[in-house]
Amino acid sequence: MTSGNDSYADKQLKAQASALLNSLAPAGWLVAAEQPARNGAVRVTSPDSETRSIDVIPCDGLRPRDVVGLPDPTRPTVVAATWLSPRTRELLAARQIGYVDLSGNVYLSIDRPGLAIRAQGAQRNPSPEAAQGPNLRGPRAWALQRTLAEVLPPYGVTELAAAIKADAGYVSRLVGALSDELLIGRVGRGPIDKVDWEPLLRQMTSTYSLLNSNATTGWIASAGPEQFLKDVATQSEASFAITGSFAAAELTSVAPPEIAVVFVEDPELLASLTNLRPARNGGNVVTARPYDDLVFDRTWTRNGMTFASPAQVAVDCLTGPGRLPAQGEAMVEWLRTNAPTWQADSLTEQPGLP
Repeated sequence: MTSGNDSYADKQLKAQASALLNSLAPAGWLVAAEQPARNGAVRVTSPDSETRSIDVIPCDGLRPRDVVGLPDPTRPTVVAATWLSPRTRELLAARQIGYVDLSGNVYLSIDRPGLAIRAQGAQRNPSPEAAQGPNLRGPRAWALQRTLAEVLPPYGVTELAAAIKADAGYVSRLVGALSDELLIGRVGRGPIDKVDWEPLLRQMTSTYSLLNSNATTGWIASAGPEQFLKDVATQSEASFAITGSFAAAELTSVAPPEIAVVFVEDPELLASLTNLRPARNGGNVVTARPYDDLVFDRTWTRNGMTFASPAQVAVDCLTGPGRLPAQGEAMVEWLRTNAPTWQADSLTEQPGLP
């Protein structure tokens, strides 16, 4: 997996990757260019002088689809780049290929001598190039990704476009971009026949967040958030869906919920119906005018309360403040354990819950 004719830029990239690995190695360890130089390999030396050679492969601009084309390593190998996307890093690690990017994302694991290094750098490209394809930002792209995660394939582009009320050509371009990220699978231009729902949900968190993507308002429920949710369940005038920690607590438990978060089209109406008071700071209720009406699709009901779909709850928690990200990880584990019970069998059906 090495090249004997590196350009000057490749040599510089390898040298920087080697220096970054050395700076992150535990005390007493040394990571340095192998001498005499052997195609940019580095040598790892432990405190007791045990050594191991590691190939360093410059692959700037490596995309998820490119990872599949890399040959299987026959010895410890790391890819070096100026920046690698989260999906690219995930796929490299799954193939037991390490990585180092100059923003500080690092993964290296060797058994002899035993050394593991993992560090997190930039999650978005610090120096993005001009976009070459469709942008995965925006409500329609978000709606498509959530639909793909929540509905079991197969289905075609035309069906998806109708389901999310979007132009078929636009959806086709988005599907192509998601295919390039290896988040979905299809043969040629045929129906989508595979969806990798977990990395797809995590991809959504890079362009969406609970408090920033929705129009949110803080309120105080004098009788507490639990009583507020009971009051909401008795209202028929306002459509709503509960998300956040109170929704997550119905399926999994990490920490006691404290703030009720409710998707609602008319927050002021709901506030008047449930006697909420505006909160200048803090509060125990958040109303969210939704980023997209899809938040009201594939909801589920328990004890008279309507909750956002489990996938929606997971993404909202992962992108929320305070304790919510930990609850989001617990929700992802619940989704993993209970798949595919929370997924619909078709674009026109509702899923069930265990």
